[in-house]
Amino acid sequence: MKIKNSKFGLIALFVIFLSLVYSCEENNLPEIGSVEDLTPPEANFSATANKGDWQTIEFSNQSVSATTFAWEFGDGNSSTDKEPFNKYAAEGTYNVTLTASDNNGVTSKFTSSVDVVKPAVVVIPDPKLINADFVKTAKSSGSDCACSGWINKSLGDQGESSSGNGSDVVKFDNNEPDHIYQEFEVTPNADYTITIITQFKPSAGGTYASQLNMRILAGSGYTSGYTPVYYTATDAFPQDGYGYASIAQVEDATNNLLNETLNNPGDDSYLSNTYTFNAGNNTSVAFFMRGVGGDSSVGNFGYTSGDEEIRLDSVTITAN
Repeated sequence: MKIKNSKFGLIALFVIFLSLVYSCEENNLPEIGSVEDLTPPEANFSATANKGDWQTIEFSNQSVSATTFAWEFGDGNSSTDKEPFNKYAAEGTYNVTLTASDNNGVTSKFTSSVDVVKPAVVVIPDPKLINADFVKTAKSSGSDCACSGWINKSLGDQGESSSGNGSDVVKFDNNEPDHIYQEFEVTPNADYTITIITQFKPSAGGTYASQLNMRILAGSGYTSGYTPVYYTATDAFPQDGYGYASIAQVEDATNNLLNETLNNPGDDSYLSNTYTFNAGNNTSVAFFMRGVGGDSSVGNFGYTSGDEEIRLDSVTITAN
């Protein structure tokens, strides 16, 4: 009986051992309801320089299936933002690494080089005006005039020759529709400064006070099909039938990049006046100036100067 009991005990111990082994193996199996990570994260990004600060690089995070991010910018700086920016101290090529992780702890790394380059300084050339000091010289037809290179008879009578301020000047005579007009090249979206030196004769005390109207006209407003030509000699300029062909075009607000009117300052000295304009989406513009303030019902152009003469000594246009 003792032997039988001993065998029975050994069998019982063996059964218990098998149970323990099976139990341990069962714990190594996947938990009930667990799901394989079918959409692991994939890190990716692009980089662009800030428009206003070339040293600042902005990063666009293009990672998928990720919830947390760790950036190393290659200059010792780091970030955990989704879409960070980094300001680099100097030009150079930097290796940037993004580590993207998901909620299961799966990670993905992406490294790309980023070039930090100081942009070249773009030099905007000054516009080239012909006879901008209004020297009395030859024109394409007719006698020499301070207005040579500045005539568009579709827009008014030509300015007149006169003298003052130690040189030739162009005059906007009283009670006449005198004007000047010239086209010139510009750089799109560039800023420019205009300086004009003018003189108003003392007030005549009459009904109409003279004013000087100055406009920069957009090339987009030129007569349909017109292509500007930039002449270098005053006697080569046409005098009619080009660029702007009517005062209606001139006065269309959509064609005006600048529209300024000077009143009589009550000082008959030659005075400097400065204005600025932006070229907008134009490669060509036109400078237009006329005497106004008079009886607009007189003449063929819908404007005349007032009772005082106005003189223009020079026009200077520079890129800012």
